Amino acid sequence: MTKTRHYEGNPQKNSPALGATLAYLGVNGLLALLHGSQGCSSFIRLQLSRHYKEPIPLNSTALLEDSVIFGGWEHLKKGIAVAADKYKPQIIGVMSTGLTETFGDDMVSALSSLRSERPDLNDMPVVLASTPDYIGSMQEGYQRTVEALLTTLAGHSTNTFEQAYSEEAPSVVLLPGCHLTPGDVDELKEIVMEFGFRPITIPDLSISLDGHAELEAAPVVQGGTLLEDFQRLAKCSACLSFGLSMEKAGEILKQTHEIPHFNFPSLTGLAATDTFILTLAKISGKSIPEKLLRQRSRLLDTLADFHDQLGGLKIAIALEMDLLYSLASCLVEVGAELSVALAASQAGIHKLSLPIPIEVGDLETLEERAGKSTLIIANSNGRQAAGLLKLPHLRAGLPVFDRAGYPQKHWIGYEGTQQFFFDTLNSVG
Repeated sequence: MTKTRHYEGNPQKNSPALGATLAYLGVNGLLALLHGSQGCSSFIRLQLSRHYKEPIPLNSTALLEDSVIFGGWEHLKKGIAVAADKYKPQIIGVMSTGLTETFGDDMVSALSSLRSERPDLNDMPVVLASTPDYIGSMQEGYQRTVEALLTTLAGHSTNTFEQAYSEEAPSVVLLPGCHLTPGDVDELKEIVMEFGFRPITIPDLSISLDGHAELEAAPVVQGGTLLEDFQRLAKCSACLSFGLSMEKAGEILKQTHEIPHFNFPSLTGLAATDTFILTLAKISGKSIPEKLLRQRSRLLDTLADFHDQLGGLKIAIALEMDLLYSLASCLVEVGAELSVALAASQAGIHKLSLPIPIEVGDLETLEERAGKSTLIIANSNGRQAAGLLKLPHLRAGLPVFDRAGYPQKHWIGYEGTQQFFFDTLNSVG
């Protein structure tokens, strides 16, 4: 009989505000401002800096005890004004927290009031993302923030746009989900460019959190999607979104600019990658490049060499929904058995299916249910369960802080899928 718990003993999910921060970190010149307490922003910086091994530019409105009673409306106005005056960002990105949302702070009216008091800030683009803790996990916060970026910045005009981008606009816009690493995003762009496309990626972590050396830390994001790129979206010939959580963002662009939209719930696995590559071939009108055909041939050879070993695995997996589905469906494709599939939140749980039910659970649930498995796939916090059960543990998701080079890894496409199989086999070997 399954034991019922009415608490989370070892949560696997991250806060939606962390997901919002991650989305903002992919936009160049943006200053991220968390409307909440200093402790909330400190924890997010700690979690992300441990994962990426980089300084994380995140500011806070630094609400104190009196704000819990009287609200933080004025704090938000002051925070935006100070950020604009002191740091001169190109964009300010605000995300809410459970504290301010529970009180009922109206961020839209606060911004409107500030603009009436400070007309000089009317041209400063400010993105407002509602990301209280009770909406789910990191994936939901990231999703809402990407949608807010598109609805706010796609309509924001810049004086330099016409002069700087009078040439032909890029062909496609890419909307990567939060489950993709900077290495994944880089690989995604490379694949798309093989078909002659010039991509706009929103957000683009591959040039902001890819581990490059910076001379000094800055309070604004260095690298990522340019503000001008948002003006080029209307001229794109297609929108490609990755992860079910990005489907709504893609539909926003489809409805706003009448751009064809294609959503790919997964980019890991032979069938998922084939679907993506064939879609690119169709919308580009070009044949599949020899480079990609060669990568596919290598993956097929790997499956021929190791199908018996992969098919004998029994996997327990606990991740954010989009990543869980990507990796789990890839393993099922090669005959592996899933023993446990625990998502961090309800997002997409009724739309994505696996051979076993996907459940929402924490890492204590993983510990209780994974005993007869061959391998655990979870973030670094899953190491306690793996250690107790004496099972090998493949790190995936966020945070990964006890393995080197995770942000540069890629798990997508033919090459990424092949490497995922190698990592899985080497983990249990």
